[in-house]
Amino acid sequence: MNQSGPAGQHTVRRHNSALVLNTIATADGLSRASVAARTGLTKATVSSLVDRMITAGLVVDGGPEHRVGRGRRGTALSLSPTGPHGLGVEIGVDTLSCALVDLTGRVRVSWTRDVEPRGRTVEEGLSQVADLVGLAQAEAARLGVSVGGVGVAVPGLVESSTGLLRSAPNLGWRDVPLHTELRARTGVTDRPLLVGNEANLAGLAELWFGGREDRRDFVHVSGEIGIGAGLVVSGELFPGVRGFGGEIGHLSVDPAGPPCSCGGRG
Repeated sequence: MNQSGPAGQHTVRRHNSALVLNTIATADGLSRASVAARTGLTKATVSSLVDRMITAGLVVDGGPEHRVGRGRRGTALSLSPTGPHGLGVEIGVDTLSCALVDLTGRVRVSWTRDVEPRGRTVEEGLSQVADLVGLAQAEAARLGVSVGGVGVAVPGLVESSTGLLRSAPNLGWRDVPLHTELRARTGVTDRPLLVGNEANLAGLAELWFGGREDRRDFVHVSGEIGIGAGLVVSGELFPGVRGFGGEIGHLSVDPAGPPCSCGGRG
């Protein structure tokens, strides 16, 4: 039986950094001491990690911590609104959309173009996406912020492990290596680039920014040209075996029924 070796210092630091950052993100206004109490890490470890995050522009010090009880109040921590921004792209059936979002979830600027990707070739569609990403990157530079990563939502079957678009019936696209193609066309080679089904990503957005911390199990249904769903179970996206778990619009009801543009019947 194979066993992995002990985690290295870098791996432990990454894990602890993610733990601290998530705690600050989900409970804005905590002090270093409060973060240590919630995470179980030592105060010295939390202080060191927070200092590194402040230097990296991820976290900022605020005013006194808001809490009940006696004792000295520490400095409140929060995510930096001027830190790295996320760049989101949606390849819709009738439109292309793009937005820059800061770490607090606020949309700084967004664009929508009525270019109707449906019926266009893959090359034409991806060239339009690359143009929009370039526009967003230029705007980020003008605002003086960096782009920390790019997320692309598409109305189709996307393999979660590879970023391969197996089929987008309403676009007429099939077997497109979106992850590889977009990296090459946009020049985003040194930052994370995530490609996913639009309903799955919408489900995650509802989980993270829907304003209901107690909402841990739900189905987010996306019904526009097609019908898809993001399945969230125990606070995590349930993608299914290959990432197709929420494709309720392409479930076969009658195997002998009429052919569908997705390749199935009925």
